[in-house]
Amino acid sequence: MRIALDHTSEIGVRAGRLLMGEEGLDLLGVVRRDVKDGDRRIRRIDDLEGFDAVVTDDPDSAILDEAVDAGVPCVLWADTFDRQTDIGDIPVLLGANLVSGIGQSLATRESDVAGPDAQILFAWTEPGKPGRHGEPLTFPEPVGSRWGTRRRMTNRRLDVAATVPDEWAGVIVRSTTDEATRTLGIADLATHLEAIALASGAVLTASGLVSAGAHQPEEMADQYLLSALRIGLDIASFTETS
Repeated sequence: MRIALDHTSEIGVRAGRLLMGEEGLDLLGVVRRDVKDGDRRIRRIDDLEGFDAVVTDDPDSAILDEAVDAGVPCVLWADTFDRQTDIGDIPVLLGANLVSGIGQSLATRESDVAGPDAQILFAWTEPGKPGRHGEPLTFPEPVGSRWGTRRRMTNRRLDVAATVPDEWAGVIVRSTTDEATRTLGIADLATHLEAIALASGAVLTASGLVSAGAHQPEEMADQYLLSALRIGLDIASFTETS
């Protein structure tokens, strides 16, 4: 794989380090930034020609136009991009981040596994002052117990966001059926989890598993989560039978 990295924050830097651990990586090209590393698989690049994918943590996704011009698939940490951009038949993976990528993929997969009669809770953390009332949630440590705010509810799924004041982040997915309740939980440094989410999208896209057009990680939840687990994602699991 030949992956171009356009980084603007610690998330992108960490994603690059994670990608360097991939056995299938042939080259990590750092876009217009000097590199001080003895590994021959990483070097500065000034254009995207010849790469299998370009990945960016830029919330504005400014490099997307350049990727389209070069005909290179693009992986965005951001959930959206300027819809005036004509991406043509270029594969673009949106939302390669903790909530839209790892969280939504985990919720989608668990919903499919648990079956159509299961009730699903999907909860995640956001930066902010901790709430003092709302939906009670228990994330793995060090996030721990939090109050959450309902964001979306259907007849079988409840989405809840909990604010946390520090550097940690987490996700919970809980499925409840007549037979059992299963809870999946993730908690770690926010930048580390965001980097895993971004790097997983890069590997998926550079491997040719994302088709032309704009897509979300949850559309290929199994492959995306397998990539994240291989890169270093830890998921805690607990099952309680009725």
